Amino acid sequence: MILVEIYVPSMERKYEFRLNEDVAAGVIIEELSSVICQKEQCRVCGKVNDLMLLLPEKSRIISSGLSLYENGVKSGDRLMLI
Repeated sequence: MILVEIYVPSMERKYEFRLNEDVAAGVIIEELSSVICQKEQCRVCGKVNDLMLLLPEKSRIISSGLSLYENGVKSGDRLMLI
């Protein structure tokens, strides 16, 4: 498990999550969007499959088919959900 900060620019909010680094990023994106929408009492506009995770400090889009570990995401990283 790794601890990361997720910034969601459309909501101008930051969230801290403990994530399993061995799970595919696509699954993580679905779970993140679900948890954030439940907390904020909102819904995703469009398709969840269109959301992306970015690693802004390395100027990289995280591949949804690979795990967070395979994408080089480490504990303490800051990610962006767009």
